[in-house]
Amino acid sequence: VFYYITYINNIITFPARNCMRSNPPTMTTEYIHNFLLYLHKNAWTIILILFFGYLCKIYFVEPFLSEYQAKQSYKDATNPDRVAVLTPDMRRVRAKQQEIAMQRAIDAAEERRKKLAEEKLRKRVKSPEEERWERL
Repeated sequence: VFYYITYINNIITFPARNCMRSNPPTMTTEYIHNFLLYLHKNAWTIILILFFGYLCKIYFVEPFLSEYQAKQSYKDATNPDRVAVLTPDMRRVRAKQQEIAMQRAIDAAEERRKKLAEEKLRKRVKSPEEERWERL
C-alpha cells in the first residue's frame, strides 16, 4: 500500500520526470499531493479504524438489528387486527387442502383395492375343470 502511495506521490510531485515538458504544479496536484501525504502519515490509523469498525458492525450492530427486526416481525405477525383479517382466509385455504387430501386418500385406497384384487386373481390357483374350460 505504501509503495503505491509513494509511487503516485512521486508522479504528482515530479511531473517533469514523467513527461518531457515541465509544468508548474496546479492547485489540483497540490490537493492530491497533500491528500497522499495525509494517507502516508495516517495509513495504519485508518486501517485500524476500518478494521475495528467492521468488527463492531459484525459483532454488535448486525446482531442488534437482526434481533430488533425479529421482534418487529413477531409483533406484526401477532397483531390482533391482522390476525382477525387473515384467520378466515387461513381456514378457507386449510379446508380446501383438507378436501384435496381426502380425495387423494380415497383415490389411493381405491387404487390399492384394485391392485389387491388383480394380485389375488393372478395368484389364484385354477382347478383342473377351469383349465379344461379355458382350453376349449
